[in-house]
Amino acid sequence: MPGWRIEPMQHNQVVFWAEPETFQIQETLYLEVRRKEGRVLSDTSVLALPNVSDNYPYAREWRWRSRSFERLQQYFHKRFLGQTQILDLGCGNGWMANQLANNPLYTVTAMDLNREELSQGARLFGRGNLRFVYGTVPFPALVTDTFDLIVLAASVQYFPDLPTLVQELRKRLNPGGEIHFVDSHFYPNLEARTAAQARTRIYYTQAGVPDMAAFYHHHLMSEAVNLGAENLNSSLIVKLLQKSRWLAPFPWLRLKP
Repeated sequence: MPGWRIEPMQHNQVVFWAEPETFQIQETLYLEVRRKEGRVLSDTSVLALPNVSDNYPYAREWRWRSRSFERLQQYFHKRFLGQTQILDLGCGNGWMANQLANNPLYTVTAMDLNREELSQGARLFGRGNLRFVYGTVPFPALVTDTFDLIVLAASVQYFPDLPTLVQELRKRLNPGGEIHFVDSHFYPNLEARTAAQARTRIYYTQAGVPDMAAFYHHHLMSEAVNLGAENLNSSLIVKLLQKSRWLAPFPWLRLKP
């Protein structure tokens, strides 16, 4: 199809819905940070996700992600009973997309701007109901795909403008579809956001990649609510589990068309 480029990945493929040159600086900085943090994992480690060893520096983070995913998956299985088209936006190495694609009723598109980990995911997990795509929103005009579920797990912070993001994603929802934001901070007020922005600049400067701060964004909870978001983590029992640090201390936001 005109405008698409295909990069063969051994027995699998990454489909290109965006030109890598457009996002080269962002992609390079992001991968540099992930390598410094020790987040670019071996094939063996990726295949085991979301399970990690107890001595892994981000073990608690992954326990949180595992529990968030279990709850998300249970919700999906109850809410969407038939053939379901899913977009995992900001998929990284594709571990969550792979878990979702274990359900044969799901067709999953795993999308990111990280060619290294997309290629790894395609090689490890790519199959008939799971494809890996290099791209972001908005999609190019020739791409007409729509989805029943769009999930951003620990990735909304890489999108600069929340209203624009939601507007573009809603264009791609099928009737009855939903958008879910999980495992990301949404700040309660401007003061908290400003403080978080300062911490982000310090963190990336100390990591030796100060320019990455320009690509990490801080969204307000009020902004999400104004867009129609509902926090599915608002019950008392969930708040208690979050306070005890058994669950991740983030909202789980659902938006509908």
